[in-house]
Amino acid sequence: MGNVTVRRIDDTAQHNARLAAAANRRSLEAELRDLIERTYAPAGIDRAARLRALSASEKIAHLCKVAGGADIDRFIPARESEDIEFPEL
Repeated sequence: MGNVTVRRIDDTAQHNARLAAAANRRSLEAELRDLIERTYAPAGIDRAARLRALSASEKIAHLCKVAGGADIDRFIPARESEDIEFPEL
C-alpha cells in the first residue's frame, strides 16, 4: 500500500473533514482514507476497503450497529464507588 502526503489544504476544508470524521466516529486519517477509497478504488473492493480503513474501536462500533446495537452494561458489572486512600508522597 502506498502513502500520500497532502500539503497546503484549506483550513476550512480540513476543519470540515475533521467534523465529518468525528461524526463518523473515526480519525481524520481513516475518514480521508475512506473518502479516497470510495472515490477511486474499483467497485468490487469498495466495501472491503472501507472496513479495512476502520480502527479497532470503529470496527467494534460498526459490528454493534450491524447487529442492531449491543447492551454492554449487561456484560460489565457496575462499579461500586469505593474510598481509596492514597499515601502521601
